[in-house]
Amino acid sequence: MWFVANFSVNVPFLDDWGLVSFFDKVASGKANFGDFFAQHFEHRLLFPRIIFSILAFSSSWNVKLEQLCSLFLAIGSFYALYQISANQHNNNKLLFHLVNISSCILFFSLVQYPNWLWGFQLAWYLINACVILSIFILAVPKNLSPYLRVFLAALCCFIASFSLAHGLMSWIALIPTVAFIESAPKQNKIIVFIWVMLFISCCAIYTIGYQKLDVSADLLFFVKKPLLAVTFLLMIVGSSIGQMINPGISGLVIIIIVLFLNVYYFKNYKTEFARDAAPWLSLGWFATLFILITTIGRVGYGVSVSLQPRYTTVSILLVISSIQLWRLLIIYKNKSVSDSVNIRTVFYFLFGLLTAIFIANSTAAIAEGRNVWLRETSGKTCIEVINYLDKSIDELPDSCLHTIVNDYFRDVLRPSITTLNRLGFRSSPKDITFTKKTIKTHGNIDLPPTRDKPLTLPKNLSVKLSGWTTLPDGREQPRVVLFSYGDKKSFFANAVVKLPRPDIGRMLKSGRYSRIGWDRFGWEVNIPGNSLPVGETVIKAWVYDRDSKQFIKLDGNPKVKVINE
Repeated sequence: MWFVANFSVNVPFLDDWGLVSFFDKVASGKANFGDFFAQHFEHRLLFPRIIFSILAFSSSWNVKLEQLCSLFLAIGSFYALYQISANQHNNNKLLFHLVNISSCILFFSLVQYPNWLWGFQLAWYLINACVILSIFILAVPKNLSPYLRVFLAALCCFIASFSLAHGLMSWIALIPTVAFIESAPKQNKIIVFIWVMLFISCCAIYTIGYQKLDVSADLLFFVKKPLLAVTFLLMIVGSSIGQMINPGISGLVIIIIVLFLNVYYFKNYKTEFARDAAPWLSLGWFATLFILITTIGRVGYGVSVSLQPRYTTVSILLVISSIQLWRLLIIYKNKSVSDSVNIRTVFYFLFGLLTAIFIANSTAAIAEGRNVWLRETSGKTCIEVINYLDKSIDELPDSCLHTIVNDYFRDVLRPSITTLNRLGFRSSPKDITFTKKTIKTHGNIDLPPTRDKPLTLPKNLSVKLSGWTTLPDGREQPRVVLFSYGDKKSFFANAVVKLPRPDIGRMLKSGRYSRIGWDRFGWEVNIPGNSLPVGETVIKAWVYDRDSKQFIKLDGNPKVKVINE
């Protein structure tokens, strides 16, 4: 909660921009079922789009609500996991609590920090919640009729299936739990058959109007490069507990444990252990199927893709299921063993190890969270002042617009901002005042220094500018510096304010920047000569004061003479 509250930013990010045209249709009353069901890359976002619409039109699209919704879905999901565990045979309370606290540490791990801070990833938490809730419905409320439980679980899987592509795997993953819903084998076979038919029906519906992507990885790459595919798989499994230990090694250990537990389960299929273990096996199967289809679909992009933290939201369920299965195995294998000193020692050690990994991962994630906050805050500012940004700024590698959009959505960014302004979801004023002189200093261009003789700059080279900035009187610290030249009232370049400047912090003697570090006042940028006119000109730096709706000029007026060489 602290992490989300401190590092989330109310600004659309990456795939969020693909929702703008959809919101426009909803606002105009022209949206139909096809718009909700429409393909997004490989996915059908039917139910996430419903949630996005409700949250957007009730809050002028405050994406923080989406992040908050993800958090509450995660809390509800873990509560269901805890209840599944509590409903099973537990003759060792110490073991029960250690396993569930460990599961909690893993489930809320900050390794998955991008998903916690990205509202669009609500779909991942929705699918997890649907899968876990369906397992809970099948395994816990024994007072409900089996067919009612199957119906409710199928409803959850249906929602998961049309939230993201891997949601379809929930039907296959839940077969072990569905198979134990009734004590009569004949009835169970009928229920499993119905379940499989529902899965096939969902797959058929999913393919209606499905378009193959123009740009996608080679789906047969794992056959052509099996060693890379195995490496990818190991890395995606191992990265679920962070990178404090080599993900390849930890992934191999986890897979060996998972294989052993699955073999043990099927060898003891007709025992009480199998009945209790079925929910955790289903949870593990869901994560395993996700890992397999992700490996097939993404290995063509390179092994490094496997380390993307967002995959952890699902892959970590494999580790949680393994821990819970070990708990049951220990209890059922030998009830006297579960009370032994050695077993307690092992679990104390594992609990301590998980805690240490969590602390290490959290420390790294907090640093990344700060960087995300810095980047997205600068992007938020650029959306507000988009009417004053030259289109040439869109192509610069240091453009603050790149912090919130990727190449795929770059062309629709400016039209999307216009749409958001029209819908009242964002505000980009067109009457911002340019203020050159103020009583208090707002910052300075330190390099290059201001002097009478201009700096000669060949058009094919770049000039480095650096300095610092702040807004006095306790106002919000600016996160982007904007650059103009001559008397133009538009900006051709920008710099994100993210560099440590302890000297400025000591000068200001202010502790109001504790969120990101008290010394983050510095900035630097390389400005290409071809973005400036040929001849002598003056570069000016500005910051945007949101409260007073004005651009305020920083001190320093470096002169540059651009020449054709």
